[in-house]
Amino acid sequence: MHEQRRPALSDPDRLLELEQATDEIARLRRRAERERKARREAERISERSTRELYDRQQRLLLARTVANAANEASSVGSATGTTLRAICEHCDWRLGHAWWLTEDGLFDSGDTWSGDVERFTDFHDATQGLRLANGVGLPGRVLARGEAVWVRDFSQVLSLPRAGAASAAGLRTAIGFPVLVGSDVVGVLEFLTEHLLEPDAELLALMAQVGTELGRVVEREQAAQRLVHQATHDALTGLPNRVHINDGLGRAVARLRRDPGAHVGVFFIDLDGFKAINDTMGHPVGDVILCEVAARLRAVMRPHDTLGRLSGDEFIVVCEDLDETHAIAAIADRVQDALSAPFEIGDELFQITASIGVTVAKPEKDPEELIAEADAAMYRAKRSGRGRCEVYSEQLGAQIRRRGGLERALRKATERDELRLHYQPEVDLSSGKILGLEALLRWQRDDALVMPAEFIPLAEETGLIVPIGAWVLNEAVRQSQAWRRDPEIVENPWISVNLSVRQLADPDLTQRVADVLTQHGADPASLLLEVTESVILDDVDAGLTILAQLKQLGADIAIDDFGTGYASLSYLRRFPATAVKIDRSFISTLHDRRTLAIVTAMIELAHALGLTAIAEGIETTEQLTVLSELGCDIGQGYLFAKPKPADELESLLKRPAALLDAGAQQRVR
Repeated sequence: MHEQRRPALSDPDRLLELEQATDEIARLRRRAERERKARREAERISERSTRELYDRQQRLLLARTVANAANEASSVGSATGTTLRAICEHCDWRLGHAWWLTEDGLFDSGDTWSGDVERFTDFHDATQGLRLANGVGLPGRVLARGEAVWVRDFSQVLSLPRAGAASAAGLRTAIGFPVLVGSDVVGVLEFLTEHLLEPDAELLALMAQVGTELGRVVEREQAAQRLVHQATHDALTGLPNRVHINDGLGRAVARLRRDPGAHVGVFFIDLDGFKAINDTMGHPVGDVILCEVAARLRAVMRPHDTLGRLSGDEFIVVCEDLDETHAIAAIADRVQDALSAPFEIGDELFQITASIGVTVAKPEKDPEELIAEADAAMYRAKRSGRGRCEVYSEQLGAQIRRRGGLERALRKATERDELRLHYQPEVDLSSGKILGLEALLRWQRDDALVMPAEFIPLAEETGLIVPIGAWVLNEAVRQSQAWRRDPEIVENPWISVNLSVRQLADPDLTQRVADVLTQHGADPASLLLEVTESVILDDVDAGLTILAQLKQLGADIAIDDFGTGYASLSYLRRFPATAVKIDRSFISTLHDRRTLAIVTAMIELAHALGLTAIAEGIETTEQLTVLSELGCDIGQGYLFAKPKPADELESLLKRPAALLDAGAQQRVR
């Protein structure tokens, strides 16, 4: 067989075939190039998508980190530190720093940083200690705009503080964004890097979210601080209250234990006469004065002293590093000088002084003990004339302890049946007849008889005088009625009972007296109620109203200790009284010409007002003779009889003529 041969191609055919092959190769190449381009574009898209997804995940992680920090952080400082670190790490910023707005409206640089602080030490040092106003620097611009500020090249903006330091450090782009509580800028977080970066809208949006989250922490801490402040400060004056003072004083005493050579002074300040201002002018005026007092005292305190308000018109100062004893007097003088200028409220001027008690702290004392010591010294100052300073001493401490024991025993005196009434006759100076009997309180404590001068002031201060006074009234009326039912007692003297200032302040006093009279079937006219001039001076209208009610009830009213209460004649004119009792201090000095003139005027004034004149404390026949010659109506004193228990007095009531033998016989004709 012969091999079949392919027909030979002519030259034109070969040329056509070559062209076709070339075109196919070119087509294939173009296709391959398109495929490569498409593959590269797909890779670019994939890479961009992956990067964007990664960035989105990172920012989501950043937002979650900040949100967690906001929810879990124990303080603004810890939340801020976490936020700065997270932003520097996730967004590749070299430095992060927090600024906070202060009460005076300036941004304080603070000391919260993150990033490579060691590398940029010079910039850090240039920032520390700066305080920037609104519109000044990056934080100031954020405050002025209320939104984030992006500075593309920090080092080239010469109007910005720290531009030179940024340039030297190689820092370029900076961003500052606000920390917001509501719409208020309270802080600014700033971030810097050495790269030149264009503004990033997504990053700015994220920063706005971060600023809001961090603002929640600030708001929460501010709310907590307000609650703490309310719990530890006085609402009216803004001064520390007792809780705050006790806490600070406790720390001061603890330091004393470590350094016994140190000195801490506690000053207890009580305003003199403030209650009268408060009662007459009203609490709004009183509150204005208290705020002004607080401002004046604050102005004269040393920077490290603590001024507080305990209650009412009581202030306290804790002075640490009290160098010498004479410093106590200097501080007290500063307090008095601060209060010396009149307080001007509207058209009124008020003059106020202060009674000051001081104690020097000892390591073994607790805060309440120290305050009690200063308080006791203050009361000593008040009793010694007011407007002065007294320092606590061990002698005063012994008196306080005795007083405390006396108070505790006095509280149990009624239930233990330890109170007693003694009675002293009130005698008609013209006949020697017993017209009345004054009930005088005594306290039989164990085997000793405690005299009124020792416990009545204590009862007044503690308020125990109210239940004790109720007991006295009931017992005196009961005993008076028992005597009236005794057929051997032919006289029916009235019974005199003293009313204290605390009792007179009780709006139910009239009803209480009426109930006692009804309970014992007593005639109201058989009761003489004695009040001193001074008991109504704190609230004249209220006091006179109560006295008028008692008078209307049928009881008689006597002004006790007449001449010592400093009541004006206008008050005396309004007293619904039937008698005045001239104080024993005048009777004991009747031999003095001036005293004699005063007593003469008192008796004449009483008679001119239609009142009976009763002299207390008659002890000699000479005094009796003078008083009789002056026309005094009734006398009371040791010359006639000492105060006696009811059972010892009965014999005198059954033989009233015995009083004439005791001295009155020289007077009666």
